[in-house]
Amino acid sequence: MKTIYLFAILAILLLPAPGRSQTEWKPTSYSVTFKIKNAGISVNGSFDTVSAVLLFSQEKLSTSSLSGKVVVNSIHTGINMRDKDIKKEEYFDVDKFKDIEIKSTKVYYKGNAYAGLFDVTIKGVTRQIEIPFDFIQLSDEGEFKGSFTINRRDFGVGGGSMMMGDNVTITIDIKAKK
Repeated sequence: MKTIYLFAILAILLLPAPGRSQTEWKPTSYSVTFKIKNAGISVNGSFDTVSAVLLFSQEKLSTSSLSGKVVVNSIHTGINMRDKDIKKEEYFDVDKFKDIEIKSTKVYYKGNAYAGLFDVTIKGVTRQIEIPFDFIQLSDEGEFKGSFTINRRDFGVGGGSMMMGDNVTITIDIKAKK
């Protein structure tokens, strides 16, 4: 009888927990880009160092979790002098704030696509932002792609610059494998 109880306890312990039965997608390539107006001209940039943890299932959105991080020091706008300037305290303050982080608090369907509420943290300031995204799956490969706009002033980036636009459009494209 004790053997049956022991096997029953082991079986319960070995069952996957509801949150752990989520599909883990391992990123194979990243693209995190942004666009902002500066003196009336569009400035494009990107981050080279990106990481993400993607637990996502189309059938289990309520337990899906998407998070990512960019290393601010890996920013590139195509002009080295500007890259050095935007790493300074007035902009991203890379000496104090190394990363920009994003983490979902809720993932759901929105129309024919997906969306999520994400905590976005820049320079120690966290704001909740709705981010719409597409997910395309072909066999064991998938692509997460979304674009959203933030106000740089909400995060204390760029001070009171009147030359720089307030709105920044960010595009994230992550290819991954199961």
